[in-house]
Amino acid sequence: MTNIISAGIDTVNRPRLCRSDHQPNLLEYIDTTLTESLSLNLTLMRTISNGHDQFGNTILDQYLLYLLCQKINPNRSNNLINNLYRLLHRLIVLNGKISKSFFEYSTSSNNLLNYQNVFHSYTNFIWNEFDVNVLLELGCVLLKYRLRDIFDTNNTLVQEKIHGYFLEIIGMYYLSTNHRDYFINSRSVDMIFPSPGLYSSLPQTCQPDEKQTFHKFLDALYDNGEINFDLHQIRSLLKSEAYRFLNKKLENKKIDFIKFFETNICCRQRNSCRKLKSICRLSIKMHIKQYPADIKQLSTLPLINGQLVETYLIYENEFGFKS
Repeated sequence: MTNIISAGIDTVNRPRLCRSDHQPNLLEYIDTTLTESLSLNLTLMRTISNGHDQFGNTILDQYLLYLLCQKINPNRSNNLINNLYRLLHRLIVLNGKISKSFFEYSTSSNNLLNYQNVFHSYTNFIWNEFDVNVLLELGCVLLKYRLRDIFDTNNTLVQEKIHGYFLEIIGMYYLSTNHRDYFINSRSVDMIFPSPGLYSSLPQTCQPDEKQTFHKFLDALYDNGEINFDLHQIRSLLKSEAYRFLNKKLENKKIDFIKFFETNICCRQRNSCRKLKSICRLSIKMHIKQYPADIKQLSTLPLINGQLVETYLIYENEFGFKS
């Protein structure tokens, strides 16, 4: 389903979507936008702007959506996948911003009825294409960063945006595991990208277990330390117009979902005792200006430099590049 072209930035390659009569205009539009933005002979800082597409997506939002719909799992390690995620890292550290979650509704001032129909097609396409493991893995990748740096802080509701982003990930996992029949039957069997060429040669036994990936996600959520959910907030978000898609998918499952959330998320937040290492890392992370760059420049003691700093204060990120 994919062809490989040069993205024009340090010869990083990414898979291109094939043009076809059956491909929705949505993903072709995103693919074209990414190609134009990433292929310019300009620095990434200049190609990333504050502009949003018709669905409220920034360039970083589009790239994450591209990885999700193409089902590009960072655990499927090869040179191409590593390059794709290194490019994601570069987009983030060079000031790319997340403005919304994958299914989040963004209003439009133009022809509201027509926009709602288009947005319905847009979210249904993502619903049919996304892979739960890749969604959780993308969450794990983003939780390696300081969230206030990668979400659009021009939005006055930035904390609500951050909470809603990860609530949506948890909600999709809940539907896929606790209501498996509903999850499968509500999705089309004819995916545009059912078996990504990037790792389709792997045997079925190598496919990751969703529960294992979810526990990995929960560990990353806890280690990040910036998100503290409470049930009142969850109920409020689920009533919000922005999360109408998730709200509709949960429908009569909300009471059970709240119990699931209470058991798996809130109880751990209340009852877990952080280690000294975790407390130090979180405190320093939230009080320095630029994370993690400022940590790497600490020179109080010779021992604080190098490997000790990276293992004690910041999260391991295999896709990071040396500046």
